[in-house]
Amino acid sequence: MRAVREALQFSWNQAWHCGTEPLLKHLRTSRSHTPEFHADLVLTETQAVLLRVCDVKTGLQDCIDAVQTASSHSEVTSALTRMHLYLLTDRLALKVTNNCSKNALQSLHWHTPVERFLQVRPACPQDEKLLVSLVSFLNTFFKQNQSDCDDNDLRWLAELLIKQETHILLDLLLVDEVKTHTQAQGKAEELQDVGQQLQRELTGLFNTLLLRLTSTSDRMCRVLSGPLASELAVRLLQCLRLSDAPRFYGLPSLERALRSMAHTTALTGWSTHTPSTEPHTLCQKYLSGLLEVISSFYVEWGGNSMSFMGKGVTKNAVICLLHLSHEMMAQSKDKDWMSLWSLGQEQSADEPSAAQLGLAWLIPLWVDRDPEVRCASLAVGTALSSLQSGCMALLASCQNISGGLWATLLNILLERQECSMVRREAAFLLQNLLVMPMPANAQEAEDCVWQSPCVHDEGSGVSLVGLPALQALLYHCHFFDHVAEMVRSCYRGRYAFTLSPAPAQSEMNDSLRHLRGPTAQELRQAHSSGSVSTSSTLLPPGGSSETRSPVLSSAGAEQDAPFNRLTAQGQSDAESSDSSLSQDCPETFTCVAMVTPHLLSAVCGLLANLVAVLPEFTLTALRQNHILQGAVSVLDAGEMERCLAELRNPVLLPADVEEARNQVLCGVYYASSVCKLLQCCALLSDEDFFKADFLTPLLNTLFSILTLPLPRTDVCTQDALLHTWADVLTLLATLLLRSPAAVGPSACAAVGKRWNGISDTVRVCVGLLGSEPSLYTACLHFLSVLFSQEVKKRGQKAKTSSSKDALSAALNGEPAEQLCEILLERYEKTQFQDPLKKITAKALMSLLACSPSAQSYACKAGFIDSCVEQIKQIYTQLHLESLKPGKATHRKKEENSLKELRMVLEMLRNCLYQNNECKDVATDLRLTAALLALWPWLLLHDSIMIAALELLCVYTANCSPACRAACGSSSSSSHSAVPRVPLTNSLMHGVMKLAAQVVPDNSSIHSLAFSLLANLTVSRDCRGLLQKSNFLQHFLSVPVPRQGSKGSGPAAVTLSQWLQLLLSVSFGKDGQVMIVKLHGAVELLADLAQSMLGENTPTALLVLHNICFCSANKARVLACGKAIELLVSCLDSSSIEIRAVGVSALWALLHNYQKAKATLKCPSIRLKVDEAYALTKKDAQQKNQEPLNAYLLKCLEHLSKLLNT
Repeated sequence: MRAVREALQFSWNQAWHCGTEPLLKHLRTSRSHTPEFHADLVLTETQAVLLRVCDVKTGLQDCIDAVQTASSHSEVTSALTRMHLYLLTDRLALKVTNNCSKNALQSLHWHTPVERFLQVRPACPQDEKLLVSLVSFLNTFFKQNQSDCDDNDLRWLAELLIKQETHILLDLLLVDEVKTHTQAQGKAEELQDVGQQLQRELTGLFNTLLLRLTSTSDRMCRVLSGPLASELAVRLLQCLRLSDAPRFYGLPSLERALRSMAHTTALTGWSTHTPSTEPHTLCQKYLSGLLEVISSFYVEWGGNSMSFMGKGVTKNAVICLLHLSHEMMAQSKDKDWMSLWSLGQEQSADEPSAAQLGLAWLIPLWVDRDPEVRCASLAVGTALSSLQSGCMALLASCQNISGGLWATLLNILLERQECSMVRREAAFLLQNLLVMPMPANAQEAEDCVWQSPCVHDEGSGVSLVGLPALQALLYHCHFFDHVAEMVRSCYRGRYAFTLSPAPAQSEMNDSLRHLRGPTAQELRQAHSSGSVSTSSTLLPPGGSSETRSPVLSSAGAEQDAPFNRLTAQGQSDAESSDSSLSQDCPETFTCVAMVTPHLLSAVCGLLANLVAVLPEFTLTALRQNHILQGAVSVLDAGEMERCLAELRNPVLLPADVEEARNQVLCGVYYASSVCKLLQCCALLSDEDFFKADFLTPLLNTLFSILTLPLPRTDVCTQDALLHTWADVLTLLATLLLRSPAAVGPSACAAVGKRWNGISDTVRVCVGLLGSEPSLYTACLHFLSVLFSQEVKKRGQKAKTSSSKDALSAALNGEPAEQLCEILLERYEKTQFQDPLKKITAKALMSLLACSPSAQSYACKAGFIDSCVEQIKQIYTQLHLESLKPGKATHRKKEENSLKELRMVLEMLRNCLYQNNECKDVATDLRLTAALLALWPWLLLHDSIMIAALELLCVYTANCSPACRAACGSSSSSSHSAVPRVPLTNSLMHGVMKLAAQVVPDNSSIHSLAFSLLANLTVSRDCRGLLQKSNFLQHFLSVPVPRQGSKGSGPAAVTLSQWLQLLLSVSFGKDGQVMIVKLHGAVELLADLAQSMLGENTPTALLVLHNICFCSANKARVLACGKAIELLVSCLDSSSIEIRAVGVSALWALLHNYQKAKATLKCPSIRLKVDEAYALTKKDAQQKNQEPLNAYLLKCLEHLSKLLNT
């Protein structure tokens, strides 16, 4: 009954005061002891306190008030402890909600009450205990339930630490250490514990604060992280001072300082915000102190293989060295800092060989018992090997090791007992070594500085250096066999599994239940610095343990026993018996480490460099071992899509979100590495590479990756996916460029099926122009190459249905208009000086060339108007510049204007391609008049002239209004930017001058000029202009190539161009008369046609055929015996096209012309015609009647009737 009574009391009071908050306010402000209702329903004092405590916001406010009004240390400590407990209760919740204690605290004004305790140096042990409680509370606050809402609190604490004149909290790192040393003789152990506890809490808070400041997206927090890191780095450097006693070190404090230094040096630019010390000087001091720690704890004692003493010190010191190497590369570019990494005489001056120690101190760390030390030390070598001097130093330090540097690293990489993160760093280091220029033979080795690798055969006495040695080394260690085994045994499943009960499916699934993977923060560090701090992936094959792991076995693992890592370093098997591998595994089993996608990513980078230095050898090995097929099969876009869907699930628990994020990062990093490897292979392979079976599934996977949804809330995952998109797009463009016939159809089909997703990705990439220019460039480059493939389809007459060609359907509809809108907007907003303007223009040009819908949209959007207006403005600029004296700046402006003009002309060319609507708009805007005004500048620059002629060829193709505009004068133009010219001047006059050159200055311009004239002859006005200018008279003086000469010579090309022009002219009756009126033209055409009968359809024969249809020309043709003999001889040709042309011409001569009958009715001609008619009629009965055969039969039938009547 008591519980019921209390429940009734709480419910009654809540209802009476209309909620909990009014009730709490009443309890806090009411001073009346008279009850408002029955006394049994009034809350007791204990119940009132309980209610205030249970309400989180009210309880926290009471704590803040208690801190603000406290009169003793104990009261403040009690209030802080209660606030701390509120935060700790949030850990009981599986998922953080908006009603958690931290959010409630952030809604209150709590900074000011606690700030005063952070600004005063502790003067007594009670002050230190109070500060310990406060710092512990702050550490929990920033560690727990991390979100963007913490930015305000982070800024507050960072500004408080930086803007203090005395930097009290930062200086306590040193003061407490001094107090510990000075008071150890006379003070109690309790005081020492308080000082050490305060130092631990302070370093923990600083570590948390630095981590949070760099992981947030708030700009001010990132700005504050630099000065804070620099101030902390200066003070931590003083913590490295060691005692005078050679074997006495404060291990806990030293390890704590090094751990904090690892957090501090992880920030990029941590050494650049100290006003009193130069960055290079600070880095040099750090390097000296860290090398002293390494030499004291590792080199002089032979490592920590005999004891765990100093294990944490070594690990954190090596991690600091890793971060320091990247900082020195960034801040000491102009200085020789590599020599500072060598341990010399200042470390051990008593030993005469100390000066030659070099980087030899780094090598024992590669075989340390701790995998994190091995990983970090190899990463240090990777960072140093990014410079040539670092490679030389590493090589010199491994001369006394069995096998040298290359064999050591290969043994680490290929050892299956080693964990993946260590093998990964070994692959990175080998990848850097391959960048060094290696001699290809003994002659080059004499002059080459880099004499590595070097292989010596003691039996034969043969020594190999450089690339031959590398090839022998890879062959000897069965490198590609091991890589193929890695690919086959790669674990592609999840790294974490739910603990919910489920039916046991297999022993493998059950054994993986508790396996955990690297966190997102560790993966971020791995991506930025090249190292991973994760748990070891070494897996025992049997035995019981608390955490069971899978056993990965394969046929290759049983056949080839791996080399022992320690034996490769020159140690015996007995010396290596205390290693962790021998201790953790029973002698009857072989430990097998899991191969992770992160390891394969590093191996792919190594293979890419091998393809670059040994292309034929590496590509052959990759093909024989099916490594590329295996690497592609590891790609799993479906798993990445499922994990991204989990990240969008709002009810997912934080741990599950972290695991899904890790899985996505693992997948996208691996996809990026595979793309880079395949790109190297595609660039250096022959056509057989593009016939591989894995290309089709690869394309489907790549396009699936491109359509993955972009996570908006997770910055790390978003950046990783964007970088992978750039690599995928670059690979796709490379494949399309290298083998369009093999890759083009599959790629176009895949894009068509996923057009909606691809268009969303393109929209994202274009929108990230400012932040991701490389992604923007890769995306538009891919679109340019893809649409170039589609342009070829547009010229084909055969129409395909939309179901068979989804991409063509998309480009002929609304999707193309949407894409055109995006590209047009970006094109117009980008300045010409911006390099991305050209990339945008190329993509837009390709889209306009292949999509009529895009052309129509651009036309309606005023794109043609703006282009023509821009041409006129460029003319105005060039005209003004031509009036000024010839200065360098003026010439530069003129060059930029001409480059911009060329781009505009090319854009217009593709916009007008096969689109009459756009051509009509260009005609209304007087495009030809604008180009005519620029003609003097076009004559001076061949590249601009070519662009203008290409535009005119496209513009006048099958467009009579455009042809008439090109033939007319610009004198009627009313635009002020276009000058008035004489009536005898037009674009066609200028083009005829270019075509009339006997020896052309530029073959491309000459060819385009004839092509344009051939287009213009469709118009009667153009043909009349040709006649008035006597341009065709030049045909008679064209040099004729000798019989049997190559048809690709200049003379043959010029003759072919003239014949094509005459063919175009001969399609009109007035043009046919013009040709016949040329003295000797018929005889010349007959001679040319006779010499070209070996071709499929001689152009000269077609010209003769056309002029036979004009009644005014028949007498002139009949008078030319060569022409008649040529036409009759066509009846004996084996080519059906030539027979049809000859018979059609003879029929045209006989039609309604009696004089021709008298000439052609000779028995020999009649006999040939009858024989040809009979043979053609017989063939028509045996074969299916094709259109050309039917036409030939009809011509012969009518010709036979005319000759026999």
